[in-house]
Amino acid sequence: MTKMKTNRQFARISAIAITLAATAALPAFAYDWQAWEGQDKASPRAIYSNATDQQSALLTCGPNGLLSAMITVKPASLPEQLARNAPYSRAAKASLMVGDADAVETTVRFIPAIDVIEARSHSVAAKVFNAAVTGEPLKISVSHIGDITTVLPEPNDAFRAFARTCEKSRQASNASQDPVDS
Repeated sequence: MTKMKTNRQFARISAIAITLAATAALPAFAYDWQAWEGQDKASPRAIYSNATDQQSALLTCGPNGLLSAMITVKPASLPEQLARNAPYSRAAKASLMVGDADAVETTVRFIPAIDVIEARSHSVAAKVFNAAVTGEPLKISVSHIGDITTVLPEPNDAFRAFARTCEKSRQASNASQDPVDS
């Protein structure tokens, strides 16, 4: 092998090594839960998964601690989808399943202008919440739309703060409804 060929091969290997090192140093896109803009990060009442290359989810907690959820039908950013005008929604029959558990039949709201489904039922939204906790695939079959399958990001600090906020709200709501002992 000539000295020139050796130098070229060394240059190629060096270029590849530098490229790999630079790529490894770049931050990876973190598919994660985030508090909705304007929410107190220590006690958020709304969090969302920040994926743009797969379905995103939004979980909200009412003053009584009950959950609701939204999921994009197609891969999209939820904040961008919800910023668009969506004057029309309709009810749709759906079947929701987490992992291999039995499917739950429910009715959801489909908002076609932004390709989002909304589950206002606490028990259905709790299934979405539990899919994140367990890491199991969330499968939703919606009439006239088709099947949606996604894996939500694992719980992080924002998710745990959201869970604590909802639990405290639910406990306070239940305590205010309990009859006072005399």
